Amino acid sequence: MLQHAALPALVLLITACGASDHPSGRYTREVFSSVTVDRGIAYRASPSRELDLYRPAGDGETGRPAVVWVHGGGFAGGDRTSSIVPFPESFAKAGYVVASIDYDTTASQPCVAAPHLRPDCRALLDDAVGDGQEAVRWLRRNAGAYGVDPDRVAIAGESAGGLTAAGVGTRARDAATSVRAWVSISGGLDGVTDVDARDAPGLLFANTEDPYVPFAWSADAERALRRVGVATKLVPIDGVGHVPADRVDQFIAESRAFLRDQLDLG
Repeated sequence: MLQHAALPALVLLITACGASDHPSGRYTREVFSSVTVDRGIAYRASPSRELDLYRPAGDGETGRPAVVWVHGGGFAGGDRTSSIVPFPESFAKAGYVVASIDYDTTASQPCVAAPHLRPDCRALLDDAVGDGQEAVRWLRRNAGAYGVDPDRVAIAGESAGGLTAAGVGTRARDAATSVRAWVSISGGLDGVTDVDARDAPGLLFANTEDPYVPFAWSADAERALRRVGVATKLVPIDGVGHVPADRVDQFIAESRAFLRDQLDLG
């Protein structure tokens, strides 16, 4: 049974000019000119968590890949409706179903600018990974209702969301919470101790002089995963920056290519 918030979900239509609704090129570029957004769908009861679900408007496909999107904010802010990278809209226009989720952002101070996460931040990351896993489980449970292929589910995020995505990709509890691939933008893994060959392939973007999240968290993750045979790619960005706005197009284009390959969409 679908789990919705107490109030009816608000359905929005987001449009953009210049794109075609013809599905030729699906998953490789934006081929739909508008998306529908179902706001405020409950995906977890305790603690209470909601998601916004983005889908290509007018699409008749019934077995679409899905991505859970996790916003940034240092575990101290941000919400599911806003991100530096417009991942949900762009991927929905390419034919994906995207679930942009809430998670715990109650850190007393942002979890940034330190060699390692504080204990309270590590606990919040663990909780966020649990939320991400529940969102993956929700997508699979409701795959038929929303035209999702339950075998083609991925997760992606920026900053704190990138840490969360990497955690979900490497900490699956069971088949229902596992993903086929993950994308971490300015995130990575703080301490790489328990990766193994069963983990999902990942794509990591990171500035070499990120002032908020150490570059090493991405570089170490890539090396550790490759060492156990997991197809993982690191895209280093030279210089100072954190989720740099001038790289948004690159983040989306390379993520789309990576997920196309890992989800067998070619």
